[in-house]
Amino acid sequence: MFDIGFFELLLLAIVGLLVLGPQRLPQAVRTVGLYIGRIRKAVSGIQQEVNEQLQLEEMRQRLSEHEKKVKSGILDAEKELEKDMQEKDSPHSKQEDKSS
Repeated sequence: MFDIGFFELLLLAIVGLLVLGPQRLPQAVRTVGLYIGRIRKAVSGIQQEVNEQLQLEEMRQRLSEHEKKVKSGILDAEKELEKDMQEKDSPHSKQEDKSS
């Protein structure tokens, strides 16, 4: 996450030791560690939620596309059925006219 090297950590430890003293430094390090852990956990949870939302949106788009394809297929089938029905009705009505 952060690009902190050995010398930066050593410098932070020395400054912390000078500012806080040897008595309070271990407690301060524990507290900072706890907060960093909580922050990482929160960020991880947020990333997971964002990923889930992105997956849900992708699934919605796929479902929408599939729904459009199905509706298009149904409309095409209905048109073809109507066309077949009209073709079947036309020869029968012509034959009935001829027989009369």
